[in-house]
Amino acid sequence: MLTRYKLNFLLRILSLLMLSIIPSLYLFEILPHFILPVWAVIIIFLCYRFQKKQIKLSASIILICLSLIIFLFLLLFLFKIISVELFDILYLRLGIIIPFLILQTVFISTSTIYFYKNEKYRRYEPIVFFNIFALLFWTQGNFSMSVFEHPIYAVLFSLSFSTIEIIRLFLSFNFEKKVFIFFLLFLSFFAFIMTFVLKNYNEASSINHGGLLQPTLFRFDFSDYLKLQSEIKMSDDLILVAHFDNDFSHNMLRRMYLSGWDSAKGFYEKKAPSEKAQITSLPKGQKDILHRAFSMREKVAQEYFFVNLSPSSFIAMDYPTQVIPYEIWDSSKFNGGYKVFSDAIFDFASDLYGETFPSGDEDEGMSKEDLDFYTKIDDESFKLVHQAAEKITENIPDYLDKILALQFYFTDGDYHYSLKPGKAPDGNQLKYFLTETKKGYCTYFAFSYALMLRSIGIPSRVAVGFFVQPESEVMNYYPVRANMAHAWVEVFFPYIGWVSFDPTTSQLAEGENINFGMNAGGEEFNSLLSEILEKRSEIKITEITEREDDVSNISTYIKQFFKDNISFFRFIIILFLIIILVIYKARPHLVLKFSKNNRRVVITAGKLFKKRKRSTEEKIEMNTLIQKAKFAPECTIDDAKAAKNLLKNKTKKIIVLLAFCLISCFVFAENAESIVVEAEKAVEAENWELALTLLQDGIKKYPQNDSLFLKLGEIYHNKELYKPAYKILKKGLEINPENSSILFYISGCASSLNKYEEALMYIKNYLRLIPYDRFAASNYGWLCFKCHRPEEGIRFLLDNIKRYGEDLSVYNSLGTLYNEMFDYEKSKEFYTKAIKGAEQVNRTYSGSIYYYNKAILESQFYQFDNAIEDAKASLDMRERSSGYMMVGELEERRNNFSQALSVYLSAYADDDTPLSALSIINLYLKTGHIEKAEQYILNQLQNTSEAWISNYGLSVNEFKTNLYKIKKSLYIRKYNFEKTRLKSGFLDWIKNLGNKINYKLKYTYYDAVFRLYSLKVAKEYKKNSTGDLSSNTNNLYTNTYYYNAFKGKGKKALKYLKKAESIETMFIPQSAGAYLADRAILEGDLKLLNEGISKMDLEWEKHSLADLYAQGSKIAKKYSSQLYYIYLESLFDLNPAVFLEYDIKLPVKITVEIDKTENIKISAKKMKKLILSSRFIEDADSKFSLQLTYSNKSLAFKLSDKNGYTLYSKSFPIQKLDKNGFKNSVNIFVKDIFTFNL
Repeated sequence: MLTRYKLNFLLRILSLLMLSIIPSLYLFEILPHFILPVWAVIIIFLCYRFQKKQIKLSASIILICLSLIIFLFLLLFLFKIISVELFDILYLRLGIIIPFLILQTVFISTSTIYFYKNEKYRRYEPIVFFNIFALLFWTQGNFSMSVFEHPIYAVLFSLSFSTIEIIRLFLSFNFEKKVFIFFLLFLSFFAFIMTFVLKNYNEASSINHGGLLQPTLFRFDFSDYLKLQSEIKMSDDLILVAHFDNDFSHNMLRRMYLSGWDSAKGFYEKKAPSEKAQITSLPKGQKDILHRAFSMREKVAQEYFFVNLSPSSFIAMDYPTQVIPYEIWDSSKFNGGYKVFSDAIFDFASDLYGETFPSGDEDEGMSKEDLDFYTKIDDESFKLVHQAAEKITENIPDYLDKILALQFYFTDGDYHYSLKPGKAPDGNQLKYFLTETKKGYCTYFAFSYALMLRSIGIPSRVAVGFFVQPESEVMNYYPVRANMAHAWVEVFFPYIGWVSFDPTTSQLAEGENINFGMNAGGEEFNSLLSEILEKRSEIKITEITEREDDVSNISTYIKQFFKDNISFFRFIIILFLIIILVIYKARPHLVLKFSKNNRRVVITAGKLFKKRKRSTEEKIEMNTLIQKAKFAPECTIDDAKAAKNLLKNKTKKIIVLLAFCLISCFVFAENAESIVVEAEKAVEAENWELALTLLQDGIKKYPQNDSLFLKLGEIYHNKELYKPAYKILKKGLEINPENSSILFYISGCASSLNKYEEALMYIKNYLRLIPYDRFAASNYGWLCFKCHRPEEGIRFLLDNIKRYGEDLSVYNSLGTLYNEMFDYEKSKEFYTKAIKGAEQVNRTYSGSIYYYNKAILESQFYQFDNAIEDAKASLDMRERSSGYMMVGELEERRNNFSQALSVYLSAYADDDTPLSALSIINLYLKTGHIEKAEQYILNQLQNTSEAWISNYGLSVNEFKTNLYKIKKSLYIRKYNFEKTRLKSGFLDWIKNLGNKINYKLKYTYYDAVFRLYSLKVAKEYKKNSTGDLSSNTNNLYTNTYYYNAFKGKGKKALKYLKKAESIETMFIPQSAGAYLADRAILEGDLKLLNEGISKMDLEWEKHSLADLYAQGSKIAKKYSSQLYYIYLESLFDLNPAVFLEYDIKLPVKITVEIDKTENIKISAKKMKKLILSSRFIEDADSKFSLQLTYSNKSLAFKLSDKNGYTLYSKSFPIQKLDKNGFKNSVNIFVKDIFTFNL
């Protein structure tokens, strides 16, 4: 029997399983979804078994926890000692997830045993679970439910969990009167707490999304009032996809305007006295929106497809005139969509309309009451802004010029954009912005500008919505992200209406690097746009029609009725005229058909007969019949038939001809080929919607015509929409597998989607049909490289040259494939042939690529002088980002960081891939510029498509490996800096502790992800190991990536390093030094380390030497003090920033000199102690000396080497030296000294 207790227990299991799923939703890259739920069931089962043994509560918990934890560590130890690849992988994976399993073990075992044995706990456990659930979801995705594919799933998940816990709460109580009262009080208290929590959640979410967006049930929407926050953050969540003509991409997409002003509340939504209320929510049906007709407006159609915006939101440009809500296809990605028409300004003719001030005359478009409303401002704010506004505009008479002068005051003046405006000491954020900091985000600028305008009598209001990035347009569709949410000002112009002005400056505050919607597109946008283009034919328009509520009289109603039905009335009139014309033309034929009057039939036939060409005999016969009908006493039915027969002979021919023409019209007017031609014309005119509609409708009419599929796929491919292109071309290929054009395009699509095996198959089939296509042949070779099949590619390309002769692109592909095979001479030979050929025919772009590829070859084989020569030759042929990148990499190898940064920035300016940004980030990290590196990571590595990878020598997993390596490198440096940063007071100590936990967890996470992606890359190479010569290459990279995955995990990394060493040194003997040194670090062998270092290139391998000195110093510290100091001196000389990366303290001799006449609040002994708490250790044998001096109100630091040469010095003016002042100075000094100056 299912008792209350058993039901409670079963529901509890379900709750625990739901709680166990949540961490894997966040950490899906390291935590498989099934692991924690399965482990939870195991723990619950063990608890059940222990409970039956009647063991004490505390003993049960300890036994279960210990037994499970010991089991996990025994399993980990077993995987560690068994040196088999499978067990190595299991060891790594278990090591990553074991902390989660231990935490889960402690939580579930403790709570389950308490549930069994403590009735009081059992009653209140649902409240505990509620709190844990809330904690896990609290800051999810920067306060947005982004781990679920669709927000409704998050809602259902939360409601399901809440329902289960509420049922459990009811099951836990018997509900006597006292308990029932308690329960009611608890629910009331819970409701109050939830209201408070949600209020703070909304505020936190708004701050995390630019201060404008706040969460709703369906992700986000704008608030109907704005507050000035002291600090906000940017999010790059994709909010919606907009569709409109690119001529209007400069227009703002307005969500709402805020007309009311209150000094305490800010700008808020309020209707002006004579205005109609603005539409702030999407109508349920089609709706025409009436407004006064203004000058300079053009009708523009827009479509909005919501992704992370509330489906009730309404967005439009300027003056919306008609709304058509959509019932979109069944989608898990879109919340809704609609079409809207607006009267928008395309080009503002300021010379014609910029002088007239509003007077309050209703003919201008604004009544006197509304003019007063839109210039209303409170006294305190008036005093704050009026004097400055008057001064700026005092000598400017014209209306528009005043408006522009105030706008330029903010955009071009002393104001700066900042996400951290700071907190005003007196709470008046606006005053603080205008008079002191002069930095803020868009809301600050909009408030200030609108109030200044109002203070000099110019009607204005604040608007909120989005801007779009014109460069992100694809087929007139635009991605709109959360960081593109914006506030601006609308100003009224007589006879024109409200016009938008943006006062926000683009000048950034010092130390800030903000992403204003850069890289707005990316993989997510392309995927959503593909879905729209594929599914838009399934859009349904609701049949509901909404009317304006203010139709005031019968004449207005009639006008509106005729306006709504004008198309219908036009149709009726045209139909009526056609009917009259048909009756007039058909009358004679009706007489012939139905008349019983023989005379009338003959005369009518004669009239029709005379209009047509006839033979002489027929004319005589017809005239005789007509004369008989007119004058003979009798006209018989035979006479009528004879007249009809004479007419019918010709009429039949005419009817047959007309029928033939009519059939021809239907049969030949439109065919598949003509549709393709019309679509091509539409593409040339950039009328993408027409082109797609023609082809999609054509496919429905002619589903077996492959040319339609080809054209549609070609359009998608050329707009870089590879997913829909791939799908449509695949359907076309099913119709005609021998269509060479489809094969060519689908190969390109598959390659761009990183499906290289498929791309290789398609290009192979294409070359079977078109074997003489040399570009396709070189592409075949490249795809063999991407699929790690160099021998196959070489065989094919050599045969291709034999059949069809020389070709530069084929030579280039051969060079790449031979490089993959570690055949230096052959690779160099074919690259050289390609280069010479390009130079002879002046193909500078191709020559630049060939030189770049040869530079990669030379660098890989340690011919660095040749490599930099080729890289520079590549730039001489054509300045390309890849050429700059190669020069930068080579300069970075020899620690020429400033030169490397310069060329990386040149590459970045013209790079449509994230590679240059990655190189810049890596260089900033290496040189200790952590903040700059972090800004690039946050702003430049978001929303990038992966299609570019198909053109580079790495896979998606290799790119992600590099990305996560950089991220883990960032956070270990931030952690190491915080670890020894001197704290100023208790609050700073709390902040420091929080930072250390945060950075350590992020480092641990990114390190785990890096290792797992390294395993994936190793697997990619391993599956292509065939046992032939090419397997050497695949085995090398397999073992290299296994080494990266296991580095730092004991001896497991060593065996993979040795395998890689045995292969690479066979082809590249110069690599032996680096391998020996790496092996020495793993084995802790200083002799071997020195041997390895001695074999390395001291100029071109400085980047590796710095890492080796850092790691070697930790070994030498235990075994050889002499080598310890040598390594540290060499490391400081090469790159002092590496000290921070490896958490190495610099040994120094410390001297402190204080002028005794100075007023100080800290002793020399305390100073020395604080210095040693930072990144220094005192060592009498050290070659470094650190001297601290305080005199003349100045604290000076000087670091010298063993020869007394000053390595670094810095002075801080401090009036009264105290403990906190000294700590701050030390922190700055440490940051500077362990940063490489660029």
